[in-house]
Amino acid sequence: MRIVFFIILFGVAYLAYHLYGKKLLQQKPSNLLKPILIIVGILLILAVVTGRANAIFAVIGGLLASAFRVAPLILRFYPQIRELLYKFGINAPAGPGSSKMKTATLDASLDPLSGRIDGKITSGEFKGRALSTMSVEDIAAYYNLCSENDPQALRLIEAFVQREFPDEINNGNWNASNKHQHQGPAGTEAAMSVAEAREILGVANDASKQEITYAHRKLMAKLHPDKGGSTFLATRVNLAKDTLLSHMAA
Repeated sequence: MRIVFFIILFGVAYLAYHLYGKKLLQQKPSNLLKPILIIVGILLILAVVTGRANAIFAVIGGLLASAFRVAPLILRFYPQIRELLYKFGINAPAGPGSSKMKTATLDASLDPLSGRIDGKITSGEFKGRALSTMSVEDIAAYYNLCSENDPQALRLIEAFVQREFPDEINNGNWNASNKHQHQGPAGTEAAMSVAEAREILGVANDASKQEITYAHRKLMAKLHPDKGGSTFLATRVNLAKDTLLSHMAA
């Protein structure tokens, strides 16, 4: 009889997972509280039916007693514990999606996990080509064209070459002119729209302050100049964070 009961229980659990479980796992943690309470209630009922309730309640009581003893310690070191969990991806805010920056001729993207930069050229002689598929000579030719047609793309191209072709730069094989003048005085950046800031950080329209800060921190871990990143990209990411937080405070 017990074998039949467990077979039925397994079948119900299997169907429940495929019908509802997969969808539940895609929900935010806050939306999972009610289903979890329902599941716990069902398990307790099954424990009572099978005569195992006393053992389960004894375990729960022991866990609660332990929790009350360690709670003050957890509260004291909560900020440090939270940061440690974030580093391992546990209970962390939604990470940034692909960071995007657009100019007149280039749709650039940054992978926040690897730090790799790429971009698709949207107009001109090299239209439709990705930077990652081009030779350093073609990228140099595109760079020189951008000096006249798309000055905003120059720094993105420089950041790409700095990461992907460091030996070419060190050996003096980077043939693009280094005399091009970027728009605006050194160290200054034009105002950024909220939509552009969201694209750069790769966050949703309804991103919270915590998610914005977390996305900024993850991107800066790859882009900070002290870690071999691009000063220009790091500046843009900083500006994106400031723009979104100022928008939320307004």
